[in-house]
Amino acid sequence: MHEKPIEPASRGIKITGLALLALTLAFGMIGLSGEAKASPVTLKFDNGRLTIGAIFDNATVLPASSTFPSDSLPTPQRTDIELNGDLTGSAITIPAATNTGAQFPYMHLMHPIEEGLRIPITMRLNEPGLTGTWDEATGAMTLEGKVDLIVVTGTGTTFPVPDGLGDLGVPPLGLFARCRINDVPMSFSTATQQPTTGEPFTGGFGVHGALTAAWDALPEATSENGGDCGDLNKLIPVPGGLWLSNAIVEPKPQPGPPDPTCETDFTLCPPPRFTEIDGVRLKPGRKKVKPGKKVVLTLRVHNSGNVAARKIKVKIKVKGRRVRAPRTVTLTVPAKRWAKKRFAVKVKRHAKRRVVVIASNNGWSGRTYLKVR
Repeated sequence: MHEKPIEPASRGIKITGLALLALTLAFGMIGLSGEAKASPVTLKFDNGRLTIGAIFDNATVLPASSTFPSDSLPTPQRTDIELNGDLTGSAITIPAATNTGAQFPYMHLMHPIEEGLRIPITMRLNEPGLTGTWDEATGAMTLEGKVDLIVVTGTGTTFPVPDGLGDLGVPPLGLFARCRINDVPMSFSTATQQPTTGEPFTGGFGVHGALTAAWDALPEATSENGGDCGDLNKLIPVPGGLWLSNAIVEPKPQPGPPDPTCETDFTLCPPPRFTEIDGVRLKPGRKKVKPGKKVVLTLRVHNSGNVAARKIKVKIKVKGRRVRAPRTVTLTVPAKRWAKKRFAVKVKRHAKRRVVVIASNNGWSGRTYLKVR
């Protein structure tokens, strides 16, 4: 009797192992081929506006002068801002280490009081730089990070050397007395509307669009190389923002207030126009008072009509002897609003222990009970 030879189990295991290895490699290649690769990108801003409260309202800062702030400095300097980074999928990275002082020009603001006087300003990225997002379909972009804003106040007290090798391409900061506003958080977006309107990029990455960052107040500036920052620090703790654009010279106008309607301006309501006093109150409701003293009461009147009730007279009546109060109180009550007015009541000596003050108009009344003791 011949037995059928048995296939070794290891052969089947080897075949299965090779199949799994092939599948693993195949899926691995698919995963590798789907990974986003970093691409170098450049953002160039050739127009800019700066807002610091009402003193510098949408002031132009870009393009900058190629010889500013002095014709004796090395020229030409940049007239725009150029940022270099990487785009990985939709993620933007702009490192501070590779975006030095050479990327930023000396811009300027016109002095608010001294006519013709320019105030030089520039900025520097802080570590790690800026990060953000880019949506190719909509042109939307965001960038976030911290920057230093530097305001030049005059000639420095030390030898003019650059802050670092990155500043060699521009007039060195070391030449100037200056005030540095450190670590200003910037959150740029094409969607920001205040204080200047951002716009999506319509020409591709960073082309023909605008980013805006806004802040509630700038941090206090610190002096460097003899900079006098006293006056500056009085001006900067106010809301403001920075607008940077590519190929857009004028920001979109800010939206104005909505047109008034009958709900917001009752003079626009169609006839009939009417007043309707439907509430009269006196405060406080109860009060202790000493003989010979005055007590101040608050009269509140409500008008549910659609026009203001002008110079209405509210009658004041006192129940109790030796108490002096005005016979009427006159006030104007806006439409759909409460109005209030204070008046004094004098409690004379030997007044009754209990006094009632009543205010009334149009059938409505309010009362205050005075306890004399």
